[in-house]
Amino acid sequence: MNDLSPEIRSLYQRYQGDKKRLLQENPNLDYLYALSDIRENLLEWYEFDKGASLLQIGSDYGAMTGLYSRKVSHVTVLDSCHNNLSFNRLRHEKRTNIHYVNGDFDALSEETFDYIVFAGSLKAPAAQQIERARTLLKPGGKLIIAVCNRLGLKYQAGAPADEVRLSKTELTELLRGSDGRKGKAVFYYPMPDYKLPVTIYSESYLPAKGDLTHAILAYDYPKYLRFDLGKMFDEVCEGKQFEVFANSFLTIWSCDEKD
Repeated sequence: MNDLSPEIRSLYQRYQGDKKRLLQENPNLDYLYALSDIRENLLEWYEFDKGASLLQIGSDYGAMTGLYSRKVSHVTVLDSCHNNLSFNRLRHEKRTNIHYVNGDFDALSEETFDYIVFAGSLKAPAAQQIERARTLLKPGGKLIIAVCNRLGLKYQAGAPADEVRLSKTELTELLRGSDGRKGKAVFYYPMPDYKLPVTIYSESYLPAKGDLTHAILAYDYPKYLRFDLGKMFDEVCEGKQFEVFANSFLTIWSCDEKD
């Protein structure tokens, strides 16, 4: 993926931090992903422990960093891209509880965290990244992962998928680990995806037939779809298979049985 940090930084400075006007006058999907406040919908609803510490894996142009810094006591942002961290620092220069680390897991000290978040930042091999992150969790800590579903209907219809894409079964097995450890994974289903979520479905509240017929937001869909996406979601929901074919997953894993 190309690093857009320098051009986004230049635009951000030119518009003096006015993201709304920047996006209106520079329509670009990459800029939307980087700067839109809609990104925060992914976890804005989640009740973090306010006194907790959080490790954000991947700076992601600071799209989620501001939310984390408002939700918990201390945030560490880990990214190997200096430019991305630099723009994140500029974007949140007024926040005093954010620490930026340039590098990979080896660049971290022995500090452990209450929350570790991969929001579209899992890299291959995913199993190794998840296992390494787990070693940095405090007792009772939570691992939060947002990832696109390799079986998601939008990708079957022709939309480009992330490099790391996992089915629900694959993600469940990765969270279980090679030793089959016990733990609890709660799945949520951001729609239209985890990048620009408008609605978050849960295992206790799934969409029914008709809920998604006209609610598919085509931010990154190709000009010509391979099939009628709304109709296919109707079929999937009526067949009670939404959890299998949802576009993406948001998973919150904890090593104990408490949610």
